[in-house]
Amino acid sequence: MVLQVGETEKIRQLIQRIEKSEVPVAEEEPQFEAIKEKYSRGQPLSFEEQDLVLKLASKAREWEKAVESSASTEPEHTLPGC
Repeated sequence: MVLQVGETEKIRQLIQRIEKSEVPVAEEEPQFEAIKEKYSRGQPLSFEEQDLVLKLASKAREWEKAVESSASTEPEHTLPGC
């Protein structure tokens, strides 16, 4: 599957979002690094690679929501000693 021009821009934005969020990608790290390298060389991503980027971007959105939620928690609403 070859991405169209608008879709390649979307992939770039998703990769940037994943990196910015600093979401732990654990076992997907080697694959993600390979995808970034492949993308930077202008090579098309496979369907599986695109799927992984979408999965990690979704994980990044959830991570960002959790970080924001945690940051907005009032200190008196947290457990003592935590």
